[in-house]
Amino acid sequence: MTTKSKPVGHSDRWVSSALKVNLERTAADVEIPPQYAPFLQIVRGHYGLQKKTRELLTELNHPFVNWEYVLKELKSISIGDFHIYNHHPDGLDALFILLTIYFDVLKSPASDDVKDSAIHYLFDFADAVILQSNEFLERNLSLFPGLIDSFMDLADGKPLFKKCSSYLKRIIRAVVDKQVEISTPAFETLLYQMFRTTYDFWLDQPDPALWLIDERRVGESLNETAYLEMIQPLSHHHFRQLILALEALRPSDGGKDGAHITDFLALPDYFQILDNYLHVAAALEKSEAYAGRHLVKLDFLFGVMSAPGLRDIHASAMREINYSLKLVFQEEKKENLDDFVRKIFGFLKKNASQNEFRGAGIDCIITAAREVFAQNAHPLVETFIDELIAYGFERPEIKGSTTDWQVQVNPEHIRTIRAWLEIIAMKPRWTKKLISALIVNLKIGGIFIRDTDLIQRDISRLLNADIAPAYNLIKQLLRLFPVYFSEIGAEGELRDITTRVDELSCRNDRLIDFFRKQSHVESNSLLVEFTEDIFRFWFSGEKQSIRKHVPGEIYDQVTNEGRYFDGAHRVLVHLFAKVGNKPQKFLEWDTTKITRELSPIQDVSETDKERVSLMIRIYQLMYKKYHPQYFDLLKDLESANAFAAQDILSLKRSLSDKNYYRSLTIILKFLGALKARILSGKETPSFENIYYKRHIAAGIPSMYGTYHEEKFDALGLTLRLESLGGMLFEEQIKSMNLQFITKRTIIKIHTYLWNYLNALDLEGISTEGLVAKVKYVTSALPIKQFSMDQYLDIFRFISKGIQDIIRDYYIDAHSVNLPVIIRQINPQTGETDPEPRQDEFIYQQSENFLRGLISSAFGLQVLDNFVHTVIRTLNAELEKFKDNKRILNLLMDYNPELAVTSIYGKNTKMDNQILLGNKGYFLKKLVSFGFQVPPGFIITTEVFRGYDAVYGYKYIFRDLAARVNKEIDALEKKTGRKFGDRNNPLLLSVRSGATVSLPGMMRSFLNVGINGSIAENLSAKKDFQWAAWDSYRRFLQTWGMFQGLSRDFFDAIMDSFKQKHGVPRKIQFPPDLMKQIALAYKKGILDSGLPLVDDPLRQLRHAILQVFDSWYSEQARIYRHQMHLSDQWGTAVIVQAMVFGNFHERSGSGVIFTRDPKSVSSDVTLYGDFIFGVQGDDIVSGLVETFPISEKQRMAEHRNTGISLEANFPAIYAELVKIAEILIYERGLNHQEIEFTFEGPEKEQLFLLQTRDMDQTKVKSLRRFKDTAS
Repeated sequence: MTTKSKPVGHSDRWVSSALKVNLERTAADVEIPPQYAPFLQIVRGHYGLQKKTRELLTELNHPFVNWEYVLKELKSISIGDFHIYNHHPDGLDALFILLTIYFDVLKSPASDDVKDSAIHYLFDFADAVILQSNEFLERNLSLFPGLIDSFMDLADGKPLFKKCSSYLKRIIRAVVDKQVEISTPAFETLLYQMFRTTYDFWLDQPDPALWLIDERRVGESLNETAYLEMIQPLSHHHFRQLILALEALRPSDGGKDGAHITDFLALPDYFQILDNYLHVAAALEKSEAYAGRHLVKLDFLFGVMSAPGLRDIHASAMREINYSLKLVFQEEKKENLDDFVRKIFGFLKKNASQNEFRGAGIDCIITAAREVFAQNAHPLVETFIDELIAYGFERPEIKGSTTDWQVQVNPEHIRTIRAWLEIIAMKPRWTKKLISALIVNLKIGGIFIRDTDLIQRDISRLLNADIAPAYNLIKQLLRLFPVYFSEIGAEGELRDITTRVDELSCRNDRLIDFFRKQSHVESNSLLVEFTEDIFRFWFSGEKQSIRKHVPGEIYDQVTNEGRYFDGAHRVLVHLFAKVGNKPQKFLEWDTTKITRELSPIQDVSETDKERVSLMIRIYQLMYKKYHPQYFDLLKDLESANAFAAQDILSLKRSLSDKNYYRSLTIILKFLGALKARILSGKETPSFENIYYKRHIAAGIPSMYGTYHEEKFDALGLTLRLESLGGMLFEEQIKSMNLQFITKRTIIKIHTYLWNYLNALDLEGISTEGLVAKVKYVTSALPIKQFSMDQYLDIFRFISKGIQDIIRDYYIDAHSVNLPVIIRQINPQTGETDPEPRQDEFIYQQSENFLRGLISSAFGLQVLDNFVHTVIRTLNAELEKFKDNKRILNLLMDYNPELAVTSIYGKNTKMDNQILLGNKGYFLKKLVSFGFQVPPGFIITTEVFRGYDAVYGYKYIFRDLAARVNKEIDALEKKTGRKFGDRNNPLLLSVRSGATVSLPGMMRSFLNVGINGSIAENLSAKKDFQWAAWDSYRRFLQTWGMFQGLSRDFFDAIMDSFKQKHGVPRKIQFPPDLMKQIALAYKKGILDSGLPLVDDPLRQLRHAILQVFDSWYSEQARIYRHQMHLSDQWGTAVIVQAMVFGNFHERSGSGVIFTRDPKSVSSDVTLYGDFIFGVQGDDIVSGLVETFPISEKQRMAEHRNTGISLEANFPAIYAELVKIAEILIYERGLNHQEIEFTFEGPEKEQLFLLQTRDMDQTKVKSLRRFKDTAS
């Protein structure tokens, strides 16, 4: 007979993937053994009973039997359906089978609670046999001899059977009432044994005769005689007398059967003794000897609660304690209640050392708290809270894991947390000191919460209280709880991959198998650390790292070599090098990153790579679950529908663009909405879908499900958003260069400060004082003459305001509790230590506590650091320039955001001729029109205006250098070349670009970044055999001339080579000779004693400085003076990637005019000059013979050449015509003078280097009528 087992007690409310897996694994084809066939035959005609019987037998024979379920069904069938078996001809067989099942339960590994109930139900069944058998009584009584014998074999003095004296009394009465003859020596022996077991049990319990409240400690006496009279029936002395009396009833050989059965009825049984405790409590209350002495009864009841053997009446005793406490608070004079509260905690402290009493003490505290708060007297509440804090807190006392995957922890820890949360919720505005005490206890003493503790309910109840007056402290507290998740237990992806990683080793890796089982059975935040320590073990092979997580049996089986270690070890050695031995860095890795890092690892199986990959993902999911972080936050925001989709999209874009300010603004908006939801006066219900496990078996969690409650969910989302916001606050500051501060910096700081103040307000911190100080900055910014000293004062005021907040909300809030609780947690700092040592330890602990607390506050620490950095920088600037106010003023006026801009990119704030100069401005225009311009960037006239500050203050110069380097990086990506690289060099041109033109007055550098080594390697590339050395030669000549050598110096070297080798034009030199010329230039410079820089970065810096300096050259000054131009205009510096018109005779450079300069026609007609094999400076310098642009120009000028750009390079010419027509006809520009270079004959190889308005053609003056005198 085979039956498929089915889940018992299944709820259709919620479907759990974990549950499905476990039910599938525990489902089995159960074979009901043949000995139960008669039983099933008897119930065959009763459909409902048959179904229940089959389910009972199926469960009884299941490999993962649920004994609670078996017992529940057994009671129902054996007693509720007794009449069916009783009237069946074969009913005795059924009754015997039922009796056998009862003994199966008693012999099983079920818990003592299940067996205790089984004994109870067994005697109920026996009672039914006697009282309900009727005409079949004689038949059914044949069950009793076997029942008695089996029971005596099982009992044998075990405390589990202590209640049997009460059950047997019922049997005796039934036997007497029915006049049934079951009196045998065995039955009397059973009676003797069970009563003896009862009395021995009570002798093992604390003697209540000693539970006297010695009120003489508080100056009062106690009537001990009255108490001893009441307690006498419960004293150990009395039980010894009862045992002596019991001996007289012990069956003896030759004695008459049943002679003493009814005598047992006179003896007190277990439940009578138990009830006597409650009778004594009632008598103490009514006794005249203790009139008005409520504490006497309470002390007795505390004794009851502290006795483990009295567990059956603990609930009743607790009710009596509650009643007595209420009575006292109702009847006692108000002025005496403080003293009464102190006495309550005095009694609790006296019993606190007894583990059994700790839970009862917590219940008593809750009851007392309710009564205290009901008095609505703040001073009384303060007394209660002071006493509660002094009484102490139950810490987790974690002692590792058991082989059943359970973390060994103080069970009263979670109960104490719940109790304190409940008390806080009674009136948060009055319980701030208790909130602080709970924060200190949890942060210093530790916190341990299982998923299955469902502490979320308690947090929801607190959030639904009036927490607004204590909101900051409430947030400090609730941040400490690792519970902000909705899925209880291991569910979804977490369950799937923990199972997968274990199955990859066929569940033979003892460490991972234990980890998987614990994550399924005992989900808690310690699993995060467990995962990190698995990584450390795999990396180092040091088993000690996992010692605290696994029981000794598992620890001994884990090895640091072999199949399940070696591959993982090689992978972790590689990965730890990537993360600096910090597993938390794995949190930043997405799936693509993990795969990319694992892929190149050699000599490791794909299975081991997958194991490590899965463990990293498990770590990420565990960390996200127990630590509110921003991982996957955007995805979760979208799925949660908590905010407008447009706002979420804006946040996503802002984060992608690294727009920290915009991102923070949106996040703060979200947080404001969440805070309003949390502090709403509307009470919000919770929604729970919880499924409790069916079987107590390996790998099956005790609970699955989900928990949701609006305010709890809002708080969890708040903490995750704050995690992202905190990171963004830090990134925002990193994005600022606070090594120097200008007016522009202060404007930005001022903008950012309002977000910080918003964050503090969201944190529950009053910011009125800080707001007033920040408004000082608001008012100062429009004042032009506002000094840096004054700004420094304002930021000092702001810093003072921040320190006041830290003192008020953090230091003062916890200063009273810290020394008290630190001494409780660390008793070694007690009276035996010298006082200075105690104080030092407490100070260190307090300092660490406060630092941690402040660092976790949203926005506070980063604001404090931010303002301190501003103050430090302002101090440094004032000190450095204390004797030079001019530079200080330049510094304040300098805007580093306007210092550098890319040619290929729009910037509405910077794209003007004042900042970019004419050349740079029109280059950007050409780019915007879609024309090909060498990529590059512009150092604007903002740098020129602040030149003395920029180059006189290292931090500003470093900032400029960083911006330049960033642009060079962008250039390298755009060109595919690298500045300073010997094999693939990026060469640069550095040119001036003033707003007002100074033709020929300013310096330019070409081929910056080249040296002999780079030229050598470059000459090996296609097209560069000659051009590399020609470019190096040109660079050397420019360098030398700017160092003071004349052009004639270099012309002489060139002429000597031309004469020596009979070469009329330099383009005709072969590459090897051009190399010799370049090296001759270099030798000439060095022989002249001039410095020559080979380092490309130093070359670039020198070139930029030379261009700026050339503004103040003598000829430039004279020109400006003659043209009546101000010296203040300054110049920009344009840095571009080099394009090479000197590749060969199919490349070149030139200048065109978009119309004939000699004509009055406005039509586009290209005129100008070009030459092949040269760079652009040859054309503008006028030092080489050029060729005309068009055929019309060639013929009109009667040039003695057949060469023109139109004839020889028709594609280049046509493209230039097209560009000119677009500029003049379509874009409406004046006629232009355009410099260009082409690297080959095709139009794609054409680059525009500059464009500017042509000089206007002078026209003849016309005669006009002379004005007449009026």
